Amino acid sequence: MPADRTFIIAEAGSNWRSGTPARDMAMAQALIRAAADAGADAVKFQTYRADSVYVPNAGESDYLAHAGIKEPIVKIFEDLAMPYDMLPTLAAFCADCGVQFMSSPFSVADARAVDPFVRIHKIASYEISHSRLIEFAAKTGKPLILSTGASDEDDVAWALDHFRAHGGTDLTLMQCTARYPAPLDALNLRAIATLRQRFGVRVGLSDHSRDPVTGPAGAVALGASVIEKHFTLHNDLPGPDHAFAITPGELALMVRAIRGMEQALGSGEICVLDQEQELRAFARRGLQAVRDIKKGDALREGVNIAIMRPGKQRPGLHPRHLPEIEGKPATRDIPLGDGIQPGDF
Repeated sequence: MPADRTFIIAEAGSNWRSGTPARDMAMAQALIRAAADAGADAVKFQTYRADSVYVPNAGESDYLAHAGIKEPIVKIFEDLAMPYDMLPTLAAFCADCGVQFMSSPFSVADARAVDPFVRIHKIASYEISHSRLIEFAAKTGKPLILSTGASDEDDVAWALDHFRAHGGTDLTLMQCTARYPAPLDALNLRAIATLRQRFGVRVGLSDHSRDPVTGPAGAVALGASVIEKHFTLHNDLPGPDHAFAITPGELALMVRAIRGMEQALGSGEICVLDQEQELRAFARRGLQAVRDIKKGDALREGVNIAIMRPGKQRPGLHPRHLPEIEGKPATRDIPLGDGIQPGDF
């Protein structure tokens, strides 16, 4: 991941699923193209098998049921499981489009299938307690991005310690709210600074809100170096993740907002910028002659000098010098408007 710019992950999730293998591949590739066109750095999918995620009798998800998807979660996962043989084709297509391929594995077997095709591993929020998956990621030696949704500080600390105990070194923690969609007042962006200060690692935001700009731009302003956001080609497509995902146009808007925020943040140094020099010289107040002053005349505020903006005239000394100037004789003729200079008194 680049050190000097935000790494933007366009999360395709399960939104590639269209019904048949040919349509699935076409949709996945269309999502990759859309993410590349929007300026994302990576496109991420999810790789899992239903029988290694939920217990067989897990039942229905309430949030999906409220969205009209009233099926057992295991059946939903069975339908949305990405075949492993799609991975090399999608990775190659990402490379052709100039974006990184990523996919979140939900088991060690999934991670083994994904690992040859990714430079960075991503572990989802609900896998933060999956000790075997964290161990596998650590042993690959690759950077890991770990989401922290529905976790407390102890959960995060344990996962970080476990990752490091098994050889992992490069970790980014993602502030995340495990709600789909997440309301803005639940994003808790200030936790980004807390994660960075508490754990001393890179931080980011996995944003499940429907707003394409507020969370990502705010997160970057607070120090996030990675942004992840679900996207879709259309919100009305069937499937659990389309409704809360942003569209390609909104993804492009998000990328522009992030890049704009990066520019706006600046260096943090308090200084006069190059862009300010012209107006600093024109409009910043100094000690200026308000009438023609003859050599030998006493310099007096309100009589022949004042704290004024110079415009096109030569800027004068800072007004902090007034006490040492007041009443002193001028050492040269000073024309109207000219700034009082060192050595003029």
